[in-house]
Amino acid sequence: MVCHVSSIAVAEKNLLICTWYAGSKEAAEDVAIFSAFFREDTGKWTDPQVLMDPERSSRELRRWVRKVGNAVVINDRRGGLWLFYSSMLGGWSTTSLNYLRSQDGGQTWSPSQKLILSPFFNLTNNVKNQGLSLSRGAYLLPLYHEFLNKFSQVMLLRPEKASLHYEIRRMTFAGKAIQPAIIATGGNNLAAFFRHAAGQGKNYILKAESHDVGQNWSGLTATSLPNPNAGFAMARLNDGAILGVINHAFQDRSNLSLVISRDGGLTWKTLKVLENSPGKEYSYPYLIRSPQYYHLTYSYERKRIKHVVFNDAWLKELKADDY
Repeated sequence: MVCHVSSIAVAEKNLLICTWYAGSKEAAEDVAIFSAFFREDTGKWTDPQVLMDPERSSRELRRWVRKVGNAVVINDRRGGLWLFYSSMLGGWSTTSLNYLRSQDGGQTWSPSQKLILSPFFNLTNNVKNQGLSLSRGAYLLPLYHEFLNKFSQVMLLRPEKASLHYEIRRMTFAGKAIQPAIIATGGNNLAAFFRHAAGQGKNYILKAESHDVGQNWSGLTATSLPNPNAGFAMARLNDGAILGVINHAFQDRSNLSLVISRDGGLTWKTLKVLENSPGKEYSYPYLIRSPQYYHLTYSYERKRIKHVVFNDAWLKELKADDY
């Protein structure tokens, strides 16, 4: 049994929703997307429920879906939740993206709708990281493409009551940067950090910048953070520092650490090692902030999803030790 690729979002006051996929193995036909709710005031989780499976996806999209995979849930800050999920005809190279909306905090969902992201085959687009909320309900959601040529895109979403308007911008062209994490750095400026998918060797998390809210992006530069071809999470703190959750190694995913940068991603320090067990895997972290807490979820040995909660006071203690 595998549990992998979680996401988490605020559903309503004191209530969060977490999604992930689970099945006999990654990309198996019995994989389904699950959801569960967490109450901040009680610290309790509800029992997991199937949110989407191939049968439901096929029925709602009115086309055959063999498998489902990655999913990201976001709060549009206008009272709506949106779930973006991948469906497949075969392997990961046949992935396409779909979405559905909830207006009651994730209790019920609209039928799936397909995103048309390419005029040709509309395949191999996928999601992993959370997006970035803009003004007037708009949202930037990072996407990535990994068939033949690996590259990243960003989708500008404008949710409406009954529909979703969207447009795509290319972020990278080099063929090695996927699964971007986007951070607002002030004004119209954004920073994006990318999984390095170039293969073996000592590779580092990559970075690009935009100065026009994601319409255009700079070339890629390497950060000082190692990356074993693995996903990670980033968030901006109130003081402007960037908090990251990464696999702090070049070759495997056995170490999961909190890292921090106070200069926009130029230099980094380790705040805390969360997991470190050789031969095990702790991967695909997802990090958000509710009004009171930070919520971190990640794949724990690919057997279950682990949830970690902390606040600014705890972070302040860690940062004090780092100075």
